[in-house]
Amino acid sequence: MKTKWLLIMMTACLLMSTVISGSQGQAAYAADAAVPPGTIPLGADGRSQLYPDNWYPGFEDGEGRFLHDFSYAGYHRGEAPLPTVDLSGSIDVTKAPYLADSTGHNDATSAIQQAINDASAAGGGVVYLPEGTYKVNPPAGQAYALGINASNVVLKGAGIGKTFLYNASEFMKQKDIIRIGGGDWVKTDTSAKLSKSLTKPTVLLPVDHAAGFAVGDYVLITFDTTQEFLAELGMQNKWASRLGKVEPIFYRQIVAVDEAHNTLTVDVPTRYPLKIRDNITITKTAEPITEIGLEDFSIANVQNSKSGLGEDDYKVEGTAGYETDNAKAINVIAAANSWIRNISTYKPEGNATYHILSKGIILDRTKNMTVDHVTMQYPQYRGANGNGYLYQFIGNDNLITDSNAIGARHSFTYANFSANGNVMHNVYSENSSLMTDFHMYLSMANLIDNMTVNGDGISAITRDYGSSATNRHGVVTTESVFWNTTGLKAHSSKNGIIVESEQFGNGYVIGTKGPVNGVNVQITGSIPEADTKPFDWAEGIGEGDRLSPQSLYEDQFERRNSQLTAGLASVLVNGEPVEGVQFLKTAYTVVLPYGTKNTPTLEATPLAGSASIQIEQPAGPNGSGTIHVTNNGRTQNYTVTFQIAANPALPKSITLSPDRSVPGWRTTSDAISAGHEGTLKSLITLNNGETIDPVQAGVKVKYSVDNEELGSIKIGNVFKAKQPGTVTITATSKMNGVTVTGSRTFTVLEPMTEPEGKLADIRQVTASANDGNLPVNTMDRDPDSRWSADGSGQYLLVELAKAQNIDQVSILFYNGNTRYSTFDIEVSEDGVRFEKILDHQKSHKPSPNAIENFPFPKPVKAKYIKYVGYGNELNGWNSIVEFWAHKAAK
Repeated sequence: MKTKWLLIMMTACLLMSTVISGSQGQAAYAADAAVPPGTIPLGADGRSQLYPDNWYPGFEDGEGRFLHDFSYAGYHRGEAPLPTVDLSGSIDVTKAPYLADSTGHNDATSAIQQAINDASAAGGGVVYLPEGTYKVNPPAGQAYALGINASNVVLKGAGIGKTFLYNASEFMKQKDIIRIGGGDWVKTDTSAKLSKSLTKPTVLLPVDHAAGFAVGDYVLITFDTTQEFLAELGMQNKWASRLGKVEPIFYRQIVAVDEAHNTLTVDVPTRYPLKIRDNITITKTAEPITEIGLEDFSIANVQNSKSGLGEDDYKVEGTAGYETDNAKAINVIAAANSWIRNISTYKPEGNATYHILSKGIILDRTKNMTVDHVTMQYPQYRGANGNGYLYQFIGNDNLITDSNAIGARHSFTYANFSANGNVMHNVYSENSSLMTDFHMYLSMANLIDNMTVNGDGISAITRDYGSSATNRHGVVTTESVFWNTTGLKAHSSKNGIIVESEQFGNGYVIGTKGPVNGVNVQITGSIPEADTKPFDWAEGIGEGDRLSPQSLYEDQFERRNSQLTAGLASVLVNGEPVEGVQFLKTAYTVVLPYGTKNTPTLEATPLAGSASIQIEQPAGPNGSGTIHVTNNGRTQNYTVTFQIAANPALPKSITLSPDRSVPGWRTTSDAISAGHEGTLKSLITLNNGETIDPVQAGVKVKYSVDNEELGSIKIGNVFKAKQPGTVTITATSKMNGVTVTGSRTFTVLEPMTEPEGKLADIRQVTASANDGNLPVNTMDRDPDSRWSADGSGQYLLVELAKAQNIDQVSILFYNGNTRYSTFDIEVSEDGVRFEKILDHQKSHKPSPNAIENFPFPKPVKAKYIKYVGYGNELNGWNSIVEFWAHKAAK
C-alpha cells in the first residue's frame, strides 16, 4: 500500500507547473497538490532544479545547494580510454622458463609470480595466462598469493570462463589472492600549509609557500581531527579516539604551480571545506604505482570446510569465520591510474555455492582506478569485522562501472574520510544481507548513478551502534548524490524504500524508478548531537524514466571533456586567489573589503599551455570583469562580479587550541603531561564570517595562565606544564581597535611511567605504512596515541641518536591485555643490512597498559631497530603505543 500511495502522489506531482523551494530541503506546493512529504517533482523538461541545462561546476541554487562535478572519476580522470592490451611481446606463463601448470593440478604460484617479477624488472609488461586453471596459494609468511608492486604490469587471461585463478588455501585470514601495491602513499619532506580557509570545492589552493612543488607531482592533502572539527559534526563523543589524528582526505596531482602568488592548482576539485584551524597540509609524495591492469579471467577460493560462520566467529580460532576473516580476492593499495576489467568470480568444483571466502575488490587509498565489467558473487563468510563486502571504496575518484554484486553482506560500501569523489555507474546489486552503504566516518561527496537494486537498497544514514561502535560509523557522508536509482525489489529490511539518506548538511536523491522506488529522507535523531538538518533533497521520486539527463556522470564528463582545453587554472584578484576556482566554473562573485575605492585587478591563467587569454578588467570596485580563454578555435568566457562589503571586517571572537602539528600535547582531549611543552594556536573569526590566522595576518596574540604553579607561558605561544591540575589559558588580541578574548581549559597530567633501566635516545621513528596513527607516536610518551598499520610484514623503524650496544626493547602494545601480537626484531648499524634478533616473538597479554620487556639473547650494537609485525591474534593490525630501547650494561 505504501508503494502504491507513493506512485499516486508522484502522478499528482507531474500535474504541477510551479514549485517554490522551501526550508529544510523541502518545497511548498499549491494547496490542491498532493505530494509525498519532503519530495519535489522534476521540471517539465525532466531536469532537476539543481542541474539545469546551463549547469556549470559550482552552480548553486538560492539556498546554496549544489551538485559536485563527479566527472573526474576513473582511469586518468576519464581523459584517456582504458588501454587496449597487445599480447605481442607478452610473457606466457605456461612457456619456459616459467612452465606454469594450466591444468589446476600443480601449484602455479611461484611460476606466475616470477613472470610478474620479470615484467616488473623490465619496466613493465603483459603477463599472460592462457586458457586453463591456475592453482595459487600464499607462500609461507606472505599475506597474498600474487603481488604486483611495480608500475606498467598487466596480468591478463584469455577471458572470463576461459582462464581461472583458483586459490586452494582454506586459511586465508587477512590474506589476498591478488595484491596490488601494499604500502602507503610515501610522503616526502616537501610540504606546505593551507594559508586560507576554503569553503567551496576548488582546484586552486593558497599555501604558505609553493616552492619545491612541480607540475606532475602527486600530493596528499591531510587534516587534523581537531576538537572543533568533531564538534562541528556532533562527533565529539563518537569519534573521541580520532582526536588529534592526521587524516588523509584528498590525493591529487599538481597541474600548475605559481610561486609568485603561492598557489598550487590540482587536477581534481576538493570535496569538503578546508579550514586552517584543522592544520590542512599538502605533502608531496613519491610517485605511486600506476598503469597496473588486471583483466580477462575468473577468480575464486576453495571454500573453508570448517563450521562456524556466525557474526562474531572471526574471533573464534578454529572456525571458518576465523580462518576466512578479511580474505580478499583483489586488494589494491595506494595505486593510481590503473584498472580491473572483465573479471568474474566463479564456483569451483567442490564448493557448495560459494565463489570467494570474504571480500571482493578493495580500493584502499587509491586514486583514479576503474573497475569495468566485473562480477563479484557469493562470499562464504559474511560476519562482522568487515567480511562479505564485495566492493569497498577507501580512496579518491575511483569508478566502478557496468559491474555486479550478488549475495554479499554489503554489495558496495564506502569507508573513511578518504573515500570521496567516487562514482558507481550502471551497477547491479542482488540479495545482500545488509544494504549498500556509507559505512564509517565522513565519506564526502560520492555519486551512485543508475544503480539497480534487486533485494538491496542504498543507506546513507547517521549510524550509532552503541558503545561498541563509538569510534566508527557516526555521520557517514555529506553531499553525496543518488541519481536515477532503479528498484526491482527492496531490501528485506525495508518496505518499498530503496534509498534512505540522512547526510550531514545536504544530500541529494534525484530520480527513482522501477516497481519499487520509494525513498526516506525525513530521518532525525539517529545521534542527537549530530545536526543533520536540513532533510536531504528528494526530487523526481518515481520519475526516473523522464529524468534528464539519464546519467549525471556521463553528462558531466561530456561537458568537461568538450570544454577543458579552454579551462582556467587560476583566478586572482589583487594577487590573491579567488575562492572556489574550478577549471570550467564560469561565474564568480568576489566581495571586496569595506571602503574599497580602488578598482580591483583581475588575473587568470589558462589550464592549457596552448590557450590564449584576454582579460577585460572591471570599470570600478562594483563592476565586473570578463576572462576570455581561446584554444583550438573554441572560446570560453568567465565572468567575475565585484561587490564591496557593507561593513568593515572586525574581529568577532578568538579561539585557542593545542597545536598538535608540533609534538607536546596528548593526542586525546586538551591534556599535556607535566614536564612537557605544548604550542598554542589561535584563530580569529571576523564579523563577515571569515576566519584568519593571526600569525599569517601579522596580528599579535597574548596568552596568559590563571595558575602559574601548574604551568606558564614560556615563549610567546608555548605552554610549559609544571605539575598536575587544571589550568585555564586566555588568548587576547586587538585588531582594528577591537579587542577580543577567548579562554580554554587544559589538564596537566602525571607523566607516563617509563621502563626501568638506562634508555637509549631515539632520533626518529618511521614506518612502512600507517592508518593515520603515525610512527612518531611511539616516541611521544603519550599513552593515548599509537602507531598502527594493517598487514603482515608492516614494520616500525626506530633510529637511535647514535650506534650503541642494546640488550632489550620495551613495548607498550595497543590493547595488549586483550590480544597477543606476533613480531620480529631486527637490528642494523647502517640501516641497510639487518640482523634478526627475535623471531616471531609473541607479546604476553599483561594487565592493561603494562609495558612489556623483550630481552635479546645477547647485547648487539645497533643504530636502527626494526619491529616487523605479523598482526595480532584477532586481526592483521600492528599497533604500538610506545617503544623503548635499552642500553646494554657495561
